Amino acid sequence: MSHGLPAVEEGAIFVERDWLQYCATREQLDFFNEQGYLIVENALSEAQVEKMTVAIDRVDAAERAERDLKPHQTMTKFRTIVEDNLFLDLLDNDKVFPLAWDILGWNIQHYISHLIVYPPEPEGAEVNLGGWHQDGGRPVREMERPHPRLSYKVSFWFSDTRVPNSGAMRIIPGSHRFDEKPPQEVFDQPLHVEVAPGTAVLFDRRLWHARGFNTSELTRKVIFIGYSYRWLRGLDYNSFPEDILAQCDPIRRQLMGDGVDVKGWWQPTDADVPLKTWIETHRGKEHLVDISGL
Repeated sequence: MSHGLPAVEEGAIFVERDWLQYCATREQLDFFNEQGYLIVENALSEAQVEKMTVAIDRVDAAERAERDLKPHQTMTKFRTIVEDNLFLDLLDNDKVFPLAWDILGWNIQHYISHLIVYPPEPEGAEVNLGGWHQDGGRPVREMERPHPRLSYKVSFWFSDTRVPNSGAMRIIPGSHRFDEKPPQEVFDQPLHVEVAPGTAVLFDRRLWHARGFNTSELTRKVIFIGYSYRWLRGLDYNSFPEDILAQCDPIRRQLMGDGVDVKGWWQPTDADVPLKTWIETHRGKEHLVDISGL
């Protein structure tokens, strides 16, 4: 753990952001609450897509060589965010990150990042896509139902899934509110989330979803970034390596698991959560929502 986080110290430097113009609208919040997903077009510029695709291809090539993966096999890489400094920009993306605090509040963190590179399936190959599922690991099995919202993910797309059969994500809208697994006939009529490169798709981790088949001529490329409450353990790191933290401003450090004291995950002070200070300063105290009513 890092100590002395310069969150609210006088003179602390915050990176200037355009977050305010991308805060969630009432319509976006209602749609996410009801349907369990949101689509943000042009979340990444063409230049960002181009540069990050180069980094993705580099990581993919290295992982394939290390794991002896064949050209047609799917490559999945966790802890992707530390593989290139460009990926750090996904954490607090101007068009996506404001939705994170409007959905979950200010006491949030990054908890997972993973890259999936899914080449076209060879003709006649037997495909295993992992099936329909909810994200979350053991909590899915161990928590009482209905499950509360603990986290959600953002998928940043670097391939064009509008091309037929190119691995578009399949979802069951509204299924994050189901107490049980839907019957098979529900899965037989999914929504195929077909999007252009640079699009971000937010989805509640409770939403039933699955990868689509890729029998096109394109390689499916997507990076997932997850947000959760700070009192949950991370799947990437509980605290990022110091050399990564040293590059980051206070808000990004909060997202990466940094804090002042161990109590701060359960009873955060302003120094633990500089995002809270930023929201209060730029939007007003009324946006620091306390849903407890206490």
